[in-house]
Amino acid sequence: MDIQIIYIMKKTFFITTNLIYRGIWIFGVLFFITACGNRQAKPAPELAFDLDTPGGKVVASFEDDTPQVVFFYKVDEDGEQTHEQVGIAEYYPNKQERLGGAMKNGKREGQWYAFFPDGSVQTEAYYVDGLEQGDYIVYRSNGNPIFKGHYDLGICDGIWYWYDETGKQIRKVKATQNTVACEYCKKCLSLK
Repeated sequence: MDIQIIYIMKKTFFITTNLIYRGIWIFGVLFFITACGNRQAKPAPELAFDLDTPGGKVVASFEDDTPQVVFFYKVDEDGEQTHEQVGIAEYYPNKQERLGGAMKNGKREGQWYAFFPDGSVQTEAYYVDGLEQGDYIVYRSNGNPIFKGHYDLGICDGIWYWYDETGKQIRKVKATQNTVACEYCKKCLSLK
């Protein structure tokens, strides 16, 4: 009798343990499928300049007078617009920002973004004195990257990654003095 009880207890233990392991495995597979499925486009960041930002001056409009290009000027403590341009934004006809960021001495400065017409991010870049500096990422409309890499004052450096439409890495290039990596900087264009 004791042997039968021990046998039943062992069998119950192994069945329960097996069910727990299967549950964990199934949960892991479902999590992986959910996490790796088609991701949504990267949401738009909070913008430094928009149509409501003080100091904006429309310099180009669409035929229906919707702003197309807006320059932003510093506003002094009295609320008066100065002549110092501090930003720029370009828009689609639906008033969605197409591209924009800060300016300093007539050159791009700081974080800049380009957007798809739906408002999702198309390009993220950072500029110093008008030159790309740091990480640079270009996305597809589905949110997957096309390529990403790093710039050092306008010249690509480090490793650059290229992706297919599903987000799978298809190419990896180390940016050296004699290697076309980003395909856009002065160095790469001269090597092409």
